[in-house]
Amino acid sequence: MLAKVDSRGRLYIPKELRKDISGEVYLVRVSEGILIVPKPEDPLRELEELGKKLPDVSIEELRREILKEAEKLAGG
Repeated sequence: MLAKVDSRGRLYIPKELRKDISGEVYLVRVSEGILIVPKPEDPLRELEELGKKLPDVSIEELRREILKEAEKLAGG
């Protein structure tokens, strides 16, 4: 979906998308551009819910997996 930014830097978000956004949003720079993420009403509760979806493994095991993936991405 195409959106326009005016000369003052204001972004026009089409109505179809605005209905999914209320209040504040986070702007996150990613390699492909900028991601707009609605701020949850209760960020701590949101983190708690995300935490429940994490695999039931130790922090050490998670670190090993992260390092292994980083090495793959680095070509090692």
